[in-house]
Amino acid sequence: MAARPAKTAGFIATPREDVCLDFVNTRSWRGRETPGEELHGLDDVLAWARGAGGVDVEIAQSFQDWWRPRPRAASAVFTEAIALREALFRLFEAVSSGEAPDPAALDVLNAALGSAAPRSRVAPRADALVWSVDGLVPGMAALLSPVLWSASDLLAGTRRRRVRLCANPQCRWVFLDDSKSGTRRWCSMASCGNRAKAHRHYLKRRKATHAEENE
Repeated sequence: MAARPAKTAGFIATPREDVCLDFVNTRSWRGRETPGEELHGLDDVLAWARGAGGVDVEIAQSFQDWWRPRPRAASAVFTEAIALREALFRLFEAVSSGEAPDPAALDVLNAALGSAAPRSRVAPRADALVWSVDGLVPGMAALLSPVLWSASDLLAGTRRRRVRLCANPQCRWVFLDDSKSGTRRWCSMASCGNRAKAHRHYLKRRKATHAEENE
């Protein structure tokens, strides 16, 4: 008879509202032939969840201990995590352009939400109040509960109108536009914004040079 995973209890701090975007952006330069990738296996997902994802170390360690001797289960969880990430990208891509959400992507999110840690009890920890969760079974949704909470709150809230995709077609980084005007176009002026500015300057100079040569 196959062993059943022990249920885990722990604490999860309220995630930053954009932690779901951080997760989506673990795949970068989506417009390039070979995009950048931070997550190459479940160990990378676990490391991300413990760090940027805000998952309690004890929860992540308990899950890792369960998955380590079960490579097939670990591989399946990793596949589910990547599928969730790509579904979230499609949802935020649609929101950023004012389009209707992809029903298949929404199904992936909703299915995962059904298995995420419930936000039903708040408890003190150190000098803060956090979510107290129990009965967690090792799985993608439990591990990425902060991502799922963040994504559902953002998509269902008014802040979804501030979701943007970087205007650099090679970048496609997802971010929240916190500018007063709400017209931010670039993930960062220091990178994509300056590249676009330099390219416009180059085209302007080339056009001027071409005009001079034809005089």
